[in-house]
Amino acid sequence: MVTDGALGSRTAAMLAPYSDDAKTTGILTMEPEKLRALAIERDKAGFQLNFHAIGDRANRISLDVFEAVVKTNGPRDRRDRIEHAQVVAPSDFARFARLQVIASMQPSHETTDMRWAEQRVGPERAKGAYAWATMQKYGVRLAFGTDYDVEVISPFRGLYACVTRELPDGGPIGQTLPNGVQLRGWQPQEKISLGDCIRAYTSGSAYAEFEEGKKGELKAGEFADFIVLSDDLTKIPPAQYTKIKVLRTIVGGRTVFQVE
Repeated sequence: MVTDGALGSRTAAMLAPYSDDAKTTGILTMEPEKLRALAIERDKAGFQLNFHAIGDRANRISLDVFEAVVKTNGPRDRRDRIEHAQVVAPSDFARFARLQVIASMQPSHETTDMRWAEQRVGPERAKGAYAWATMQKYGVRLAFGTDYDVEVISPFRGLYACVTRELPDGGPIGQTLPNGVQLRGWQPQEKISLGDCIRAYTSGSAYAEFEEGKKGELKAGEFADFIVLSDDLTKIPPAQYTKIKVLRTIVGGRTVFQVE
């Protein structure tokens, strides 16, 4: 289900008015009571629930619904998820973890949206935007993707976003520490490591679809799905990530693409 709109168009459902347009708090595509009833019914039938939620109000309502589902239908391994989870209120990160809701996020959105996102939500709410490190700190499972065709399909831009939170050409300087050290990137405290980012794209996404043990890792007994790159990601600067080339693609142990 789609619960709200998008941040750029000021249709993402927010708890308070937009910082650059006090006349609106965004939209909800369905009344919470109707969404709750629908979710309880679908969950009882065995469906895995997945809600698109961008704004902090949409994320809170989604968590409220997931909590109501558990109370009504009882505990089980659901792996319900929120798609995007772009702006989350501070008190709701712990709820993501407690309810075991997966945050299915797209790192490249941060690189695109950082140009104007803070204008929409202001500096305080921006601290809960695209908050990968905070999600990890609370023990929330991350499942990354590209959101093609809204964003480019290549994951390398997402890897760049994870470790730098900078524009494609670099910058901005995010904050200056008391010792004078300058941290680069927008909301730089939310950077995560290359390894954590790759895991979210691979084993994290496999877990989100109940496919762990089958794919997502290079291990005996799992599908041989992997790519061969022109450079070692661990040995090149992040600025080079988006310039890397795929030389070979193997799916299920079979080569489906190869540079001649």
